[in-house]
Amino acid sequence: MPNEQRTHPITPADLAAMVESRIHESLGEGARAFNLDRARLYGVNFRGDDLQLSYVLEHGDIYQLLEVPESACARMFDAAALVTCGWAAPIAEGASEPDGAPSTHPQRRRVRLVVVVGDAGVASVLRFEDDSDAPILDAGEARGPLADAVAGYWTAD
Repeated sequence: MPNEQRTHPITPADLAAMVESRIHESLGEGARAFNLDRARLYGVNFRGDDLQLSYVLEHGDIYQLLEVPESACARMFDAAALVTCGWAAPIAEGASEPDGAPSTHPQRRRVRLVVVVGDAGVASVLRFEDDSDAPILDAGEARGPLADAVAGYWTAD
């Protein structure tokens, strides 16, 4: 059923940037900000300039986080935000994945991903620990298992 809260004119990309910035502020500087040991799920409400994040739950596996019954609580908000940290590694030209596990790659980097999903769509922000002043916004072009899981989560009955 339509939710009156979900009728704001902000784009998914703008909302993702705002949510990620708030999460970045709340985690502060230092290693912990890029070493969360469990994925987190937040509910997001937005009223004018007022952004409200409500912690819902966390889990060691981001896919299971989206599947546990308690995760449905985040769908009662305007949007849901997922936060996870991990390793990223460069992908060779012409390849679709890094050569080996990113965590063992000599050029690995710590990264935090914030994905925001709502009725208007999905967007995400990557922020690397070694370049934390330059977040990278994806306005919904991401593809793959996580993108599919997030889209399915929001539209689940």
